Amino acid sequence: MALTLSDIPDLALPGLRADFQAAYAAAADDSTAARLATVVDTTLPVQRYAFLGAPPAMREFLDERRPAGLAAYAVSVEDRTFESTIAVDRRAIEDDQLGLVRLRIREMAERVALHRAKLVVETLVQGTSRIGYDGKPLLATDHPTGTGAVSNLSSAGLESGALGDAIGRMMGWTDDGGDPLGIRPDVLLVPPSLQWIATELVESPVVVYRGSDGPYTDFANAFRGRLSVIVSPHVPAGQWYLVDSSRPMRPVILQQRSDVPVEFTALDGASGAEAAFHRDRYHYGVRARYGTGPGLWQTVLAGGRS
Repeated sequence: MALTLSDIPDLALPGLRADFQAAYAAAADDSTAARLATVVDTTLPVQRYAFLGAPPAMREFLDERRPAGLAAYAVSVEDRTFESTIAVDRRAIEDDQLGLVRLRIREMAERVALHRAKLVVETLVQGTSRIGYDGKPLLATDHPTGTGAVSNLSSAGLESGALGDAIGRMMGWTDDGGDPLGIRPDVLLVPPSLQWIATELVESPVVVYRGSDGPYTDFANAFRGRLSVIVSPHVPAGQWYLVDSSRPMRPVILQQRSDVPVEFTALDGASGAEAAFHRDRYHYGVRARYGTGPGLWQTVLAGGRS
């Protein structure tokens, strides 16, 4: 049987769905969320995390094991439902404008990844009010440790002295028993207004000096190769965040439903949608369920915060 123009919209859906999945997979793998957050798959609408404290340090096995219990506090993360939908005139597909529709579908997939990254960064920005596993906000001046209260907040602006001090502070943090955690910050998260200062600080081969003697010196830049810069428009001007992204547990938990994957659907002729029949318009949309919460506070230090 020969194909007609009315067949084309329904036959296009599998290709559009494949375009969406490919674009989303590429965007999700190379996103801010993948660097800053621990991604947890769950089948529960609300997941309780009572295990977030650092595991105990290794000790010689002399008599019997000494298991560490769960933390006195716990973080609960609730997923939320999000959607994005576009409307397409049926004639646009019949008139061979499918390529333009595919571009919009790919952009929709990228918007999903960008939205996840936005929630992750907002969790950091709201860290002074988001309660973590130790009963303190994710960003606080009095986190209890084995060596006393510790602050992961700094009022200093972004410059070499403040950055060096922040790295040293994080590397010295200990667990509840006083043993060093081995924190090694490797990401500098900044707003667009600080991206060039951040780039100079961590990527210039030599120290950049802004005094009267000139912008550069002959001294090698000790920060070079140690940190990577992530720029996010969701970070307020003047704030910056130093993150250890190498650990399994990071400063933010990104919880997603394993049984409800990111879903691309269509209301078109085959679905019998009212809009398709009465208004000759098709709708393509995405639906997803995920949420964020505070993770391990020892993996982040916030600067430029009063």
